[in-house]
Amino acid sequence: MARSARIFLGLLFGLGLGAAHAADLNWTGSILEEDDFWAPNNRDRHYTHGIEFLGTSGEVQDPFWLGPFQWWPLFPDSGERSRRYEILGGQNMYTPENTSISTPDPRDRPYAGWLQGGAGLMQDTDGRQFDRFVARLGEVGPGSGAGQLQSKWHLLIDNPQPQGWHAQLHDEPTLDLFEERKWRFYGAAGGGLGFDAIPQLSARIGSVYDYVAAGGMVRFGRNLLVDYGPPRIDENLGAPYVNPDKGDGPWSWYGFLGAEGRAVARNMFLDGNAFERSPHVDREPLVGDAEIGFAIAYQHLRFAYTYVYRTVEYRTQDHPDHYGGLDLTFHLPF
Repeated sequence: MARSARIFLGLLFGLGLGAAHAADLNWTGSILEEDDFWAPNNRDRHYTHGIEFLGTSGEVQDPFWLGPFQWWPLFPDSGERSRRYEILGGQNMYTPENTSISTPDPRDRPYAGWLQGGAGLMQDTDGRQFDRFVARLGEVGPGSGAGQLQSKWHLLIDNPQPQGWHAQLHDEPTLDLFEERKWRFYGAAGGGLGFDAIPQLSARIGSVYDYVAAGGMVRFGRNLLVDYGPPRIDENLGAPYVNPDKGDGPWSWYGFLGAEGRAVARNMFLDGNAFERSPHVDREPLVGDAEIGFAIAYQHLRFAYTYVYRTVEYRTQDHPDHYGGLDLTFHLPF
């Protein structure tokens, strides 16, 4: 990774670690893994694997560390607010449908890997509105390490080796900015149970993605106010937020359904490198996701599974995609 990228990543992580001393020290960690292995009829193609590690601070109280929430104009400054920092880092892998040929089909999506990290701000207002801003810096290309990792993993599990990683997207630094707002409409169902609807709007801009999106999630279960649904690496629905203080008792569980539509102006993993010639395909401008899953939590410990169905993303893609996601969230000892 370029020296400037390393410096900026260090600053982002330093911001989050510094916020740890200003928060109430109830940091929460999450490990997210998304893979087509976790979906039925695994095809091992396209968005084939992603992993991300997140740390979310407790509620920030120190006036200095509350400053960024005042500067950013999209965070409400009224109501009962819970403001938190997050730090994150992860890696995504993308492959064509046919990985057995050494010269990839130019009509198929290119090989690509993305290594990224960053920091974010999140705010829960009155348990009815959630706002989040995330900045990521990273690298696409051989420097991401995705090709080496997939090749070694396939060797370990005795799967056929992908043959085309030498033709992946070129090394390129990336900057990715994401903003979202969710609204919660909650109703009690009796017996400690409830249901909610969480519509949302989001936008993403940078060298990796440019899109605007709208969608939502409906849930039924117990203690729904402790979160807004399990997070996704691709920043679609859900959020890396758990606040047991919002619940009535330590246990929380729910099932959920969700959907999102995106108007996409750029997807680097389909459009190719910005600064030099590289493999690419004709991107579809409108893409949609549907998802179903469940979550169970005890205080800060949460396990969730999400099944995602995604419409075709490029014109020569023959079938929609699907994959599964696992989320394990836990309280950290600092």
